[in-house]
Amino acid sequence: MHQLTPSSSHVLAVPVHECGEPLVDIKLLGGLQYGPPPECPETLGDYTFVRQGIYKRLLHAQSLLPPGIFLRLYEGYRSLHVQKMLFNDELERVQSRQPGISGSELFDQATRMVSAVAYPDGTLNIPPHNTGAAVDLFLVDDSGTMLDFGMDIYRWTETDPDLCLTQAPNISDTAMKNRHLLGEVMSRAGFVNYLQEWWHFSYGDRFWAYLSGHGHAVYGGINHQ
Repeated sequence: MHQLTPSSSHVLAVPVHECGEPLVDIKLLGGLQYGPPPECPETLGDYTFVRQGIYKRLLHAQSLLPPGIFLRLYEGYRSLHVQKMLFNDELERVQSRQPGISGSELFDQATRMVSAVAYPDGTLNIPPHNTGAAVDLFLVDDSGTMLDFGMDIYRWTETDPDLCLTQAPNISDTAMKNRHLLGEVMSRAGFVNYLQEWWHFSYGDRFWAYLSGHGHAVYGGINHQ
């Protein structure tokens, strides 16, 4: 059974009408928490950038949270170079978990957690994070401590992928409540959730357009200099 992912052929078929909105840096604009940087040193200069409209929607989502609870950005924009590196790393993790897996199944399993830059036939993809329209987020309290989500987002590469599911089985009521709260405020701000990753939301990219029934995406790939 193939799960719908941002690398699925149905999503690839969605046209992009790029709106030309710039990337902005939440480190400079303020109003949102962020960090520490994720994944690898190569993300350091990029991860706090998002499209201008995404920043405004994140502020809206933040305003919907109860007092003392705050959004914290794990990652926004991601370069194609870093995306390709992360995808290759995920290929290795899947292969180590499932030795002997076929090449096509290996690719499909890897795209569950990391969007591919290109397909095996050479067709180019637009990974959501490369659009500046996708964000990975979690919630923290007044002291900056991450709320209980049933796992540490910074250790996702070491975590069973089933635990990363938004509706993961066998997590505590508190963890599910916190996942629901994050999803609720992000949904009210217009974002869609990628159900394989409770922390991943987007607005305006092809995955959002496909899930929400829009005829086209408004954010395509963007090169951050």
